[in-house]
Amino acid sequence: MSNRRHLVLVMTLAATVAVTGCASKVRMSSAKMCQAHGGTYNASTQSCSYAASTKTAKQTCEEQTGYYDPAAQICEFLP
Repeated sequence: MSNRRHLVLVMTLAATVAVTGCASKVRMSSAKMCQAHGGTYNASTQSCSYAASTKTAKQTCEEQTGYYDPAAQICEFLP
């Protein structure tokens, strides 16, 4: 009986993780996204400076198929 309870608990937990994992979205700050791509983020202009060129945070986000929220300065990636 104890093994059955354990199995039910494990299966319920796995199902919960699977359902919530598929519905979540990924959010990353503009500064972290810029740094991850080797740039320096400027919050006042909302742009990322790279050695070769400067791109806005929105441009960088959209190049990665994300949605940029300028008020929060966050790039969101939907599953």
